[in-house]
Amino acid sequence: MFDAALIQSCIERAALKEMGLTPEIARDVAFHMTDWLDDLHRYVKFCEAPETLTPEELDDLLLRFLSHVPNHLAAAAKLYADFPVADIFRVGATGSTASCD
Repeated sequence: MFDAALIQSCIERAALKEMGLTPEIARDVAFHMTDWLDDLHRYVKFCEAPETLTPEELDDLLLRFLSHVPNHLAAAAKLYADFPVADIFRVGATGSTASCD
């Protein structure tokens, strides 16, 4: 498994030193880059032995990963480097289904 505390500490240190972020934003970036480590671990295990999961298990893994990880990455990219999410593949990835009506 991953050492989340050590990873967070290293990310915070880099965010403070290299990017000049405030301690609060550095902590937020570290959170967004580590909250999904369990999802990453499951995906890496799948990649190491893809034949070990049934289609149902793979579907569950993908749905959990895709519903959790992208938003954290988008937040970290914006906070760390002011990189907004863009729909570069033009699949409607940044569209919202929410309505204010």
